[in-house]
Amino acid sequence: MSKTILTAAVMSVLWNFNTFVRAGDTELVEVPAGTFDMGSTDGDWDETPVHQVQIDQPIRIAPHLVTNAQYERFDPAHKAMRGLEETPAGDDDPVLFVSWLDATAYCNWLSAQEGVPYRLPTEAEWEYVCRTRPQVMAGDGAKFEQWCQDWYGPYDLSELGGGTDIEAAGDSRVARGGPFRAEGDQPSASNRLGNLPGDRNRLVGFRVVQAEPVRETDFQVLVRMRWAKDVSQQHHDWTPAVDLAQPIFAEPRPYVLIQPNSNGPLFSKHNHDPAITWCDNGDLLAIWYSTNAERGRELTVVASRLRAGANEWEPADLFWDVPDRNDHAPALLRNDRGLLMHFNGLGVDTGWAELALILRTSADNGATWSPARIIHPQHTLGNMPIPSPIIADDGTIYLTCDMAEGGKGGTILHTSRDEGVTWTKINDGADKPVFEAGGRGAWIAGIHAGLVQLRDGRLMALGRGDNIDDHMPMSISDDGAQTWTYSASPFPPIAGGQRLVLKRLNEGPLLLISFTPGSTFKDDAGGQFEGQGMFAALSFDEGETWPVWKLLTDGQSRELDGQAWTDTFTMDAAHAEPKGYLAAVQTPDGMIQLISSGIHYQFNLAWLKTPNVAP
Repeated sequence: MSKTILTAAVMSVLWNFNTFVRAGDTELVEVPAGTFDMGSTDGDWDETPVHQVQIDQPIRIAPHLVTNAQYERFDPAHKAMRGLEETPAGDDDPVLFVSWLDATAYCNWLSAQEGVPYRLPTEAEWEYVCRTRPQVMAGDGAKFEQWCQDWYGPYDLSELGGGTDIEAAGDSRVARGGPFRAEGDQPSASNRLGNLPGDRNRLVGFRVVQAEPVRETDFQVLVRMRWAKDVSQQHHDWTPAVDLAQPIFAEPRPYVLIQPNSNGPLFSKHNHDPAITWCDNGDLLAIWYSTNAERGRELTVVASRLRAGANEWEPADLFWDVPDRNDHAPALLRNDRGLLMHFNGLGVDTGWAELALILRTSADNGATWSPARIIHPQHTLGNMPIPSPIIADDGTIYLTCDMAEGGKGGTILHTSRDEGVTWTKINDGADKPVFEAGGRGAWIAGIHAGLVQLRDGRLMALGRGDNIDDHMPMSISDDGAQTWTYSASPFPPIAGGQRLVLKRLNEGPLLLISFTPGSTFKDDAGGQFEGQGMFAALSFDEGETWPVWKLLTDGQSRELDGQAWTDTFTMDAAHAEPKGYLAAVQTPDGMIQLISSGIHYQFNLAWLKTPNVAP
């Protein structure tokens, strides 16, 4: 079934069948009861299967979105939100920057004012009106997404591929509308969107229906995925199985396992930007985004688990998604009590310039997660997490986030001093610094920054772009990230499709993993050679010097699929993975668990200290 597209002449005829009614001061259109086919076969995956829906009672729906003037009778303080981000600001313009909670509260207030029940339309009611009375949805309201009553969930649970165990409510409420993939000002009848109930942004408004409340339990659906099934809650014995003094480099293996030609809810075309953590039960949990295009509305976050003792990662499943919004991008952190934290950006529509920041937590090895909590509500730059959060010696959590859309522009920090309960965005209003040697500014130089705390309490960061003297920029803060001093690091700069890792190892040294277009490495024959691609460097004096440089290859020749921008590459003695977004964690057994955009590497400190195999 295709989307409903009607000519202006047909719309004019249909308009004549509408009955205008009033309940109190609210104008409504009465749409007769009927039956329709809900969904579409030429839309997104979540618009199928097409299924017949019976509307048992006439729908009394407002022909216009609630306006600024109408809403501000209920909430006068909202007037301060008018015109934000160049949105319409007139009395009769649709009210924006209202959450689902705000819209529901307005409906309850209106019900009390007029003595008849009001609520938001269900998404079935919304689609029925859009298909049978499209002129009701046309006009200014067609430009905006509109809150519906329902929790978001798939029409067919089997489409998610992870199982059919129904649990509790998901994170998102349904939104409908907007001119996405529709013609002119006519909204797409079948396109499904969603949003967190507490989010306010420039695209979401609402209209009301005069009707009795619906049963909330009818709409609460969440599917338990593979990564969440049968998760052991037994504490794992992390005693090393081998002598850590012996060099260990395991065979690289893929962790992004998605069926070819998948087009939702997982996407086989572009998988990128990972984060990884370890669990008390011995598992590794990796998350990343999956999409057709990095700026696409379909971009979602997926996950896979490597169970303790297993040799292969499980096939990927959906991890977290706000439907039809760009969920750029994920980060993971584990505290010393085993609590896992998932940070993510929440988009308005496409791209990653307008993100709010959310946090979820898990206390059961990642089997279940708390509802997403918005910790920075404004959709803006500086809310795209980088998977290098750290917990400082005094318990402060530092989360790095990009301050630019492009390949340079700086990194900013969000901090929490109460274990993630409250958050502060440091230097959010500061002017962009000039990143030059000897300079000082409010942001970290470079995007995608890795961060560590030095033994004397200072913070050190390395980033991509904003190069200094043709080298990767280094930023040092001696005042808790309030200001940073810039200098050139000893490392070559990195570019598109590349992201570094900066960590402190359990044994004490600092570890950088990055990329080089060509650098000199020592080999096990006593000579030197030029190597290219991913390498590791070690510092034993808090970043003053980096005497160990190791190309990340064991010298064996193999073909690997790096996913995303990396694609297929050849690893051999002189060539490691040429690009990829990196994330790493060191497990208590001393093994360094590194993932690129598609490959999982395992090695230890003893291996990093050994010379490379001579080409």
